[in-house]
Amino acid sequence: MADIAIDARTGEPLEPRRLRPDWRRRLLNELFALFVGLLLLLAGLVVLLDSAPGHRFIVDQLSRLETASGLRIRIGRIDGSIFGKSQLRNVTIADSRGVFLTSPNIKLDWTPGAWLNNKLYVDSMTAERVALIRLPKLKPSTRKGPILPGFDIHIGELRIDRLDIGPAVGGRARSGSVRGKADVRSGRALIELSALVNNGGDRIAFHLDAEPDGDKFDLFARVNAPADGLVPALIGTRRSVDLTIGGKGSWTRWRGAAALDLSARATARLALGVDSGRYRLQGQWAPAQFLTGKLQRLTVPLVSIRGDATLKDRQFDGQLAAGSPELRAVAKGTLDLANNRYRAMRLGIDLLKPPALFPNMTGKSVRMVWTLDGPFATADYSYRLTSQFVQFDNNGFTGLHAEGRGKLTPWPMRVPIRLAAKAITGIGDVAGAMLANPTIEGWLSITPKLVQGQDLRLSSAKWNGKLSLLIDLVSGRFEVLLSGAMQRYLIPGLGLVDVITDLRVVPGPNNHGSHVVGTAKAWVRRLDNSFFQSLTGGLPSLTTNLERGSEGIVHFTNLQVYSPKLRLSGAGERFKDGTFHITAVGRQAKYGPLKMVLDGHIERPKLEIFLPSPNETLGITDMRLSLDPTAAGYNYRAAGGSRLGPFTSNGQILLPHGAPTVIAVAALDAGGAHASGNLKSVPGGFLGRLVLANGTLGGTLDFSPAGQAQRIDAHIAANNANFPDVFSVRSGRADGVIILADDRTTVEGSVDARGIASGAVTLARLTANARLVNGTGQVRAAFAGRRGAAFAFSTLADIAPNTIRLSGSGRIDRQPLVLNQAAVLTRDGDGWALAPTNLSFAGGNATVSGRSGSRPEVHAQLAAMPLEVLDLLWPNLDLSGSATGRLDYAWKSNRSGRLDLKVHGLSRAGLVLASKPIDVAVAAVVSGNQAGLRAVAASDGAIVGRAQAKFAPLGAGPLVAELMNAPLFAQLRYVGPADTLWRLTGSEVIDMSGPLAVGADIGGRLANPLIRGSLKTANGRLESQVTGMVIDHVASQARFSGAQLIFSQIAGQTTGGGSISGNGTITFSGGKTLLNLGFTANQALLLNRDDVAARVTGPLQLKSDANGGVISGDLRLNKGRFQLGRASAASTVPQLNVRETGLDEEDVIEPAALHPWKLNLKLAGSDLQVTGLGINSRWTTNLQVGGFADSPRFQGRADLVQGNYDFAGRIFRLDRGTIRFQGESPVNPLLDIHAEAAL
Repeated sequence: MADIAIDARTGEPLEPRRLRPDWRRRLLNELFALFVGLLLLLAGLVVLLDSAPGHRFIVDQLSRLETASGLRIRIGRIDGSIFGKSQLRNVTIADSRGVFLTSPNIKLDWTPGAWLNNKLYVDSMTAERVALIRLPKLKPSTRKGPILPGFDIHIGELRIDRLDIGPAVGGRARSGSVRGKADVRSGRALIELSALVNNGGDRIAFHLDAEPDGDKFDLFARVNAPADGLVPALIGTRRSVDLTIGGKGSWTRWRGAAALDLSARATARLALGVDSGRYRLQGQWAPAQFLTGKLQRLTVPLVSIRGDATLKDRQFDGQLAAGSPELRAVAKGTLDLANNRYRAMRLGIDLLKPPALFPNMTGKSVRMVWTLDGPFATADYSYRLTSQFVQFDNNGFTGLHAEGRGKLTPWPMRVPIRLAAKAITGIGDVAGAMLANPTIEGWLSITPKLVQGQDLRLSSAKWNGKLSLLIDLVSGRFEVLLSGAMQRYLIPGLGLVDVITDLRVVPGPNNHGSHVVGTAKAWVRRLDNSFFQSLTGGLPSLTTNLERGSEGIVHFTNLQVYSPKLRLSGAGERFKDGTFHITAVGRQAKYGPLKMVLDGHIERPKLEIFLPSPNETLGITDMRLSLDPTAAGYNYRAAGGSRLGPFTSNGQILLPHGAPTVIAVAALDAGGAHASGNLKSVPGGFLGRLVLANGTLGGTLDFSPAGQAQRIDAHIAANNANFPDVFSVRSGRADGVIILADDRTTVEGSVDARGIASGAVTLARLTANARLVNGTGQVRAAFAGRRGAAFAFSTLADIAPNTIRLSGSGRIDRQPLVLNQAAVLTRDGDGWALAPTNLSFAGGNATVSGRSGSRPEVHAQLAAMPLEVLDLLWPNLDLSGSATGRLDYAWKSNRSGRLDLKVHGLSRAGLVLASKPIDVAVAAVVSGNQAGLRAVAASDGAIVGRAQAKFAPLGAGPLVAELMNAPLFAQLRYVGPADTLWRLTGSEVIDMSGPLAVGADIGGRLANPLIRGSLKTANGRLESQVTGMVIDHVASQARFSGAQLIFSQIAGQTTGGGSISGNGTITFSGGKTLLNLGFTANQALLLNRDDVAARVTGPLQLKSDANGGVISGDLRLNKGRFQLGRASAASTVPQLNVRETGLDEEDVIEPAALHPWKLNLKLAGSDLQVTGLGINSRWTTNLQVGGFADSPRFQGRADLVQGNYDFAGRIFRLDRGTIRFQGESPVNPLLDIHAEAAL
C-alpha cells in the first residue's frame, strides 16, 4: 500500500514530492568525501601518536593499565617511531607486591601493521641489561580464552646481553644472558632459545623445527645445571640437573630420547617418538632414590611411563599411563587448548600396595576414577572410589564405594559425596552389627589447602547421625566431629539399648594415627536379664567421657551408671579385640556400697564385685563375688565374713532364654555350716530353698517373694556347733522370718540355746525372741554364764532407729545386779551415747554414762561398789573390797580423764590363801599427751605405802599401751607386811610373809623401766602349800639397777635345822617379770608333803619367763620319806569340787585350772625311808624329778638297804628290793621285793 503524506495543520493530504534524478551520484560523492575525511583524520592521528606528545600519551595510558593477571608496565619514555624502530627507556614491570623486573633500555624493531593479518611480527627485541629481582606473583585469571594463541608469531631476534637475577629468585645473586628467536605460523613452528648463567652456572638450549607439510621435525633440548645452580633452586632441589632431549627423523617418523640425571644419577630414561603428528613417550622414572616417606614407598624401585597424544588445531588428545609395583595411574582424553575445555577426560588410580601409602593400611582393589568434561573452570566432573576392603590397623571397611558429581567452581568448591560400605571391620561383633552397611552423604567444601564437610549424614544398620570434618592438606592435620544415635539395639542376654555419642577425631601424637575424644550416653529400654533387673530395680542409663588413642584402645572416664536401685561411678577401657575392662564404685539399694571390676565382652562379661556390708542382719561383711561367664550364664564364687564366721560359696547363675534366672547354690559354707539349693529370680526377689546339712547346722532357709519384698523363713538347729573365732553352741534352735524390702527390713524370731561360748564369755543358757522392723522393735532375752564370775541376767530391749532402752536385772556370783532405771542408748553422730544410768550390786551402786564413735568417753560415779564386779571385765581377777569415787575419761581426738577413787578392804583370795585387806586411795589424771597419778596405801590405820608417777609424752594409741611405752618418772615407798602385796599378785604356789621395805625411783618406760632403789626383808617367811616347804627367818638384801632387782643375799632356815642361801635377779622388761634366782641348800627340808618328803643338799635354780617357770637342780638326798599307797590321797593344792544345785547338768561351769611351775631336778642319796602297805624300810635313790610343782613325776629307781615287811601278822625280813618310778602322776611306782621269815 502507498503512503500518503498529511498536513498536520489542516489535516489535508499534501501534494507528493518527487526525487531528483541524480540522487545516486550525489550520495556516492558524499560517501567518498566522508571516507577521505576519515583517512585524513586517521593519518593525522597516526602522525600525532608517533610524535612526542603522542608518545607521552601512550606512556600515560600504559601506566594506568593492569592486566588480568595483575601486571603493570611502566615506561619512562619512548624514543624513535612506535611503528618501526623504537627504544623503550626505564622499563619496569610490577605485580601486586611491587616491581620485579627492570631494564634501562629495550630496543624494539617491529611491524605493527602485521597485526591486520592476525600476526605478531617482531624483527628484533634486545636489551643490554635486564634485572629480574624476583619471580612475579600473578593473579588467577578470570578471563576465558585459549591457552595457545590463535595468531602467528615471528620474533627475528630476542637478546638480553646481561640478565641480573636477584637472590630472591634462586637464593643468591646471579647473572647471565639470553638468546632466542621464534617463528610460529600455520604449518610450521621454529623456536630457538639459549640461556647461560655466568661463572660456570646453568646452561639451557632449546631447538624445535616442525613443519608437517615439509615432512620436517627436529627437536633438541639441553639443561645442564650444577647443584647450586638456578634451575635446581627454582624446582626446589639441591641436586645437579642434566636433561637432554634429542632425536632423528622427520614429521612422518621421528625417534628420539630424553634422559634426566639428578646428582649424576640416572633418574629418567624415556624413548620419544613422532609419527605424522602423534607424539609418543615410553620409559622409566626413578625418583625413589631422592624421596622419603610415602612418596618413596609409592615409587620404589621404578615408575614406568607410557603415553601418546596428538596436537591438532590446538586439540591435545591422548593418554598417559604411569605405574610402579605399588601404584598405577592412567589419564585419557582431550584438552581443547583453543577453547580451554576438557573433552571426555578420564583419570584413574589403582593402589596396588596400600601399605606404601600408609604403613598401617591394607586393602584389595583400591581404585579411584575421575571424569572431566567442559570448560576448564566450570567442567562437569564425577568421581568414584571403590575397594573390596580397606583397613587401617584393625579397623576398616568391606565393600567400600564412594562417588559424587558436580561442576568445577572457583575455590572453595563444593563437592558432593556419597560413601557406602557393607561393613566396618575391627570394632568387634557388637559394634560391627551396629554399624553394618554404613553410608555417608553430604557436601564437601574443597580448596587447595583445606577440605571441609559440615553436617554430613551418617547412617548404618543401627547407627544414624551427623559428621563434620576438616582436613588441612598442607600440614596433614585433620579434625572430625561425629554426633550419632542408635535406637533399640538388641544386646543378646541384656536387652534393648538406645545410645547417643558426640565424638571429635584429631591426629595422634606426631601425626601418627588418630585420637578420638567425646561423650556417650546410653539408655536401656528393655532389660531381659532378670538377675540384673533385680540389682538395678528398673531400666539403667549410662553416661561417660571416652578417648581413643592411636593404639586403638578406647578409654572411658567419668563413667556414670544410674538406675533406681544401683548407682555406679568408674572408668575403664575397650581394647582392640572388642573386650572391656571397667572398674567402678557405687551403691546398691539393698546391698549397700560396692566396688566392681568388669572384664570381657559387654554382653556377658566377667565380674569381680566387692561388697563391704551387703546384709547387716546376717552380718555379712567384706564379701567378694566373682562371676565367670559360661554358655548357660555364669559360674560364681563368693567369700566374706558373717555372724557365723568366714563363709564361702560357689555355684551357677543360669540365664535361660525367655525364662527366669536361677541361682544354683552348689555349696554355701560358713563356720562349718553347709547349705545348698536353687533360688529362682522372680519379681520381688527369689523363690526356692537352701538346705543346711552335712555340717554343724541343720535345717532350711526358704526364700519366697512377699509382694515386692524378699521373705526368708529360717528353721535352724545346732548340736555341738563350733564356729571358730565367733562362738560355739552345745545345742540350740533358731526359728524366724526375715523380710527384705527396698525400704523395710523385718526380722522376727526366737532362739533357745545351751552352752554358748564367745571369746571369754560363756553362757550356760540363752533364750531370746525379737521382732524388729527397720531396726525398730523389742528383744527379750534371758541368759546365764561365766566370765570370771558366774552371772545370770534377764533383759528387755526396746530398739528404735536412733534409740535403745535396756531394762532388766540379774546376779553375779549370787549377788543381785539391778538396773535401777532403764539404760538409754541414743545415736549421736557416728556413735551411741549412754544416758546416766544407775545400777546396784551387792550393797553398792554406780551411775555410768558415756558415748562411742569418733569421740568416745566414759563417766562413772561409784558408791561402795564391790570389786567382784570387775571379774566380768577381767576374768579370775578375784579382788574383794569396795570402791567409792569417780571416773571420767575421753580418748581419741583430745584425750583427757580423771580418776578419784578410794578402795576399802582391798584383798585377793585364792584357792589356798587370802591377802590381808588394805585401804587404797588413788588420784590420777590424763590431759592431752601426759598423765600422772598418786596413790596411798594404809593397813590397820597406818600408812604403809606411797606411790606417784608421771607419763609424758603420750602417743595417740590405746591408753594402756601408751602408758607402758611413754617416758616415765615414778617413786614407790612401801614399809609393811609382804603378804599384803604378794597375795595381790595371785601366786598360789609360794606365799611370802613378814616385814618388807621397798624404796624405788623409776625412769625409762614402764615396759622397760630404769629403776634405782633397794628392797629389804628381815625375819620373813616363805611357805608353799603345794610342796609343804616352810622357810623361816628369811633375810634378803636387794638393789634396783636399771630394769633389774639384784639380790645380793637371800638366806633362811627350814624346819629341823636346814638352811638355804642364794642370790639372783628379777628383771622387769616388756611388761613381764623374769626371774633368775640361784640357791644353795644345806640339809634343807624343801619337800614335806604327806606322801613324800625330802631334806636335800646342793644347788637349786629358779627361772621364769613370765609364762610359768622351771625349778632345777642337782641335789643330794640327806634324808627322805615316801609313803606307799597315798599317792592319790595326798593332794597338791586342794581341788575344791564345788557343785551348784538347782542347775541343769549342762549349766555347770568348770573351774579354771592352776598352772604351777615345772620341775627338773636330779636327786640321789642313801637315806630314803619307805613306809606303808606293811613295809618299813630304808633305800638308796637315783631319781630324775619332773612334772610340775603341784604334781611331780619321778623317774628312776630306789634300791633296798634294809627293812621289814609285816604281812598277815608276821614279820618278814627284806633281803632284796627295787622300787621303779616310771614318771606317773600321782606317783605309783613298781615295787619288786624279796622277803624271808623264820618259821
